[in-house]
Amino acid sequence: MASQNGSNGTNGSTGTPHRPERILIVAKDEALRDELCDTLQSVTHYVVNRAGTFEEALSEILLTPFDLVVTETELPDLSGIDLLAVVGGLRPESRVIVIDDDLSARSAVAIYRLGAVDYLYKPLNMAFVLMQIEKQMAVLRSVRNYVPVPEAPSIPQEDLADRAKRIDPRTRPVALVLNRQQFMQINAELINLHNQVQASFVGLVDADGNMVGAAGTLEEFDLQLLTHALNIDHRAQQSLANILEEKKFHSSFFEGEHSGVYITEFGGAYGVSLAVICANATKAGSIWHYSKRTAAAIDAILKAIPQPRLFPRLMPDVSTENRT
Repeated sequence: MASQNGSNGTNGSTGTPHRPERILIVAKDEALRDELCDTLQSVTHYVVNRAGTFEEALSEILLTPFDLVVTETELPDLSGIDLLAVVGGLRPESRVIVIDDDLSARSAVAIYRLGAVDYLYKPLNMAFVLMQIEKQMAVLRSVRNYVPVPEAPSIPQEDLADRAKRIDPRTRPVALVLNRQQFMQINAELINLHNQVQASFVGLVDADGNMVGAAGTLEEFDLQLLTHALNIDHRAQQSLANILEEKKFHSSFFEGEHSGVYITEFGGAYGVSLAVICANATKAGSIWHYSKRTAAAIDAILKAIPQPRLFPRLMPDVSTENRT
C-alpha cells in the first residue's frame, strides 16, 4: 500500500497546477503489483498506490480520489468485479481498467457493462499496458483542459439508482456476489442439464441481464439478445397471472417451428432465469423434469451465499464542494 510519489504537479501541456495524477494498482500477485508499479514509476508524473486485496483497495479508495484504478479480477477476499462496482458508486469520476487471467467474451461484456474503460488479459505486455494507461489518463487531461468549471459530470438519476443497486451488497445481481467456486458449481449443473436433455443451449441469466453461466452453442451476439429478452417485463404473462390469482408464473414455454425455449425463474432475493433451448423432437416432460432439478440445485447454491457485508458510504469532499 506504500505510495511512490513522482508527480510534477502540472496539468499536461497547459502547465496549470493541479493535484497529482494518482493511480491505484490492485493485484493479489505481488510480482505483478511490483511490475506494474515499476513500469508506472518509469513515467515520472504519477503517484502510484498499491493494494493486494479488496479490503486494502477499499481503504485506499475511501481516503484518496484516484484518477485510475487498475485491478485484477481475482483477489484474495472479494473480486475485481466487486471493486469495479464499488468504484462506480464511491468514485464515479475514477476510471477502471480490469485485468483478467485469460480472455473471456462474456466477462468482457459484463465488465464493460459495469463501467470499466478497458479490459486486459494475461499474459500482459507491459508496454501495451502502459500505452492503455496513458490513453486513459490523456482522456482525463483533455476533460480538465477543456471544461472551464471543475464540476463533477451530471449523472442521470436512473444511472445513479443502478449504481446504488450494484454497490449495496443486499441488492446486487447474482453475477456480482458469486465466488469462483460457486460459478464452477453452477456451470457444472448447466453442463449436466445440457447433456441430459440434449439441448442446443442452456443459460442462466440474473435479474440485471448478466449471463451467469452457459452450456452449448450460441453466438455472442445471440447471447446478448437472449439476456435482453429474458430481462424484459412480460406484461401479458403477468396480466394472465393476475387473472388466475397467481403472484407470477415461474415457468414459461415458447414453441417455434423447429425449437422450443423453456424458462424457469427462481432464486428469491437473487432472482435468476434458467433458459433451455431444445429441438421440438425432445420430449417436453423430460425437459421440465431435469430443468426443475437443475433449478433446485442452483437455488441451493444461491441460498448458501453468506449474508452481505455493507460497505461504508463516502462522505462528501468538503474541499471540492467549497470550490468556486
